Amino acid sequence: MPIDLPPERPVVIASGGVDTWKMDVHTLLELIAAQLHVEVLAFDIAGTGESQVPMTPDGGAQIVSGVIAHARTLGNGVVGHLGISMGGYFSARSGLAGEVDATVVLGGPVEHAFTRAGSLRFGMDGIVGNAIGFDHQPTPEELSAKLADFSLRPLLDEDTNAPMLVVNGADDVHVPQEDTLVLQERSDTDVQLLPDTGHCAVSKFPEVIPAILDWLDSALDKANPQVTP
Repeated sequence: MPIDLPPERPVVIASGGVDTWKMDVHTLLELIAAQLHVEVLAFDIAGTGESQVPMTPDGGAQIVSGVIAHARTLGNGVVGHLGISMGGYFSARSGLAGEVDATVVLGGPVEHAFTRAGSLRFGMDGIVGNAIGFDHQPTPEELSAKLADFSLRPLLDEDTNAPMLVVNGADDVHVPQEDTLVLQERSDTDVQLLPDTGHCAVSKFPEVIPAILDWLDSALDKANPQVTP
């Protein structure tokens, strides 16, 4: 975090995916801290890094809820959530549940990625299988039985959510377009499905990252009790 950070600033929690995310996004998190002048609290989602517990829908959500509660004690009580890839699943969940004040979902699976047969390809079946606790290469049937519980359909059927920015590439081979577009009609939700780019819109980061920073800065300021209209 910036060394001169005042105590009345918001906090952004950040969750990444299941594969080397810490190294991939470290520079991005530094950029958020420096440009938005906020503290960034990055953490391992369940099933990754040092979390030491398999990733389950409820267990993973409990970890996120605990991180959010702690983050509210670090600044002025306003908390944003940036989630990338599988971390975007958890930021979608915290946003749909209204647990945070603003949430960014970058390439996050929401529903169809968990319920569509054969959606995990290019080695992701083994990577995700390891994260959710298998000690062997799971069969498609074993994976499907576990992944179905991750669907956020119950929260999608509710009418309340925090302000959300949802971004992904239209050519994502891991997350179906429907998992982005399903959020299109929600209130306080900006959905961007970008053409000619893939998972997390990585090849368009030069335009995606500034847009995320601008949106997050505005959303956090609106939720900031120290900011007067």
